[in-house]
Amino acid sequence: MNQESPPTGELSDELRALGENLRGVLQAAWDSDDRRRLQKEIESGIGELADALGKAARDFAESETGKQMKQDARQFGERVRTGEVESKVRQDLTAILRKMNEELGRAASSWSGRPPPGPEGQA
Repeated sequence: MNQESPPTGELSDELRALGENLRGVLQAAWDSDDRRRLQKEIESGIGELADALGKAARDFAESETGKQMKQDARQFGERVRTGEVESKVRQDLTAILRKMNEELGRAASSWSGRPPPGPEGQA
């Protein structure tokens, strides 16, 4: 039997040709009128969307709800500046932590059989 080795040049030539053809197809698609029309349509649509969103934002800002939200935001900002918000957050956080510590103390005492520490566990 006479086995011939397959020609190696043909495969690489075909792969090279495939690459060139793909590049050509992609370039033609990029340069096509259809792609340009689609791009203009997308750009136009995005512009119209931006205009519509801007109008909706202006309409909302001029509405009673929008005006009330602005006023509420200004009042909240003032409470932050005066420390009122910080004080309230500090009080609420302290109360939450105190309650968590009490509950954890109860849980620990129930597992250990000892009375919980703190005001409730003191005699």
